[in-house]
Amino acid sequence: MADITVRKMRFRFEEPIDFERSDEELSVILGALGLSMTMPYLEPYLIRTMKVALTKITDPGLAEDARRFSQQEGHHYRNHAKLNEQVRNHFEAPVADQLRAIESDLEADYQRFTREKKLRFNLAYAEGFEAMTCASALAMAEHGTLGQMPGGEIWAWHMAEEIEHRTVAFGVYDHLVGSYPYRMLAGTWAQIHYVRYIGRFSRCMAAGLGRKIVNPRQGMQRSAARRWLHTWNPRYDPAKIEVPEGVQELLDHYTREAASAA
Repeated sequence: MADITVRKMRFRFEEPIDFERSDEELSVILGALGLSMTMPYLEPYLIRTMKVALTKITDPGLAEDARRFSQQEGHHYRNHAKLNEQVRNHFEAPVADQLRAIESDLEADYQRFTREKKLRFNLAYAEGFEAMTCASALAMAEHGTLGQMPGGEIWAWHMAEEIEHRTVAFGVYDHLVGSYPYRMLAGTWAQIHYVRYIGRFSRCMAAGLGRKIVNPRQGMQRSAARRWLHTWNPRYDPAKIEVPEGVQELLDHYTREAASAA
């Protein structure tokens, strides 16, 4: 059983988002905001997937991990929905409407996956997403950039919890499916599907700002890619990942924040 704490956080997004950045900085920011735009659709899909998986999991500790994972994800997407509202409000109606249309496409995809796909596909999608985002979160922690995106602390909290629950989707997939080739096949498809939506959101916002997306050349991106490639190893086990310094301190900080706000 993993050490997972459910923290009910309520972030306020009152400061306007600063889009007056260099092309490279703006591309990183729009990528983060593109990811945020997916959260109210991706994370409920993960929760629905875990709900089905819970009817089949026979390990009580893993079942409790899955429940706590779902609770954390629920708090994540509710806060991101507030940030996304701020993002939409920055743009005039045509761009805001285009963002909503992409959101509708993404929600339709995830509802279709829940309705039509087998559990093993949905679990592989969940694991592929979690492996990829954990790799990014670890790279951000490594480079000290967890709280440096628009929305500030929501990213530090969210990415720290991604690291905290990094074993759950992998553990549930391994428990109920276990196939390495299928994890690679379906998980990689999932990552491509997901990243394409981030790209659609990012390009839409960039067009609304009259800017273009460029490929950032940052050490953090290289670190994330290196960690992501490690997830392809047949012996990959997120439980064996060494957590960067400072992550546990962040988690402890948000545990106190959640307790004081309760």
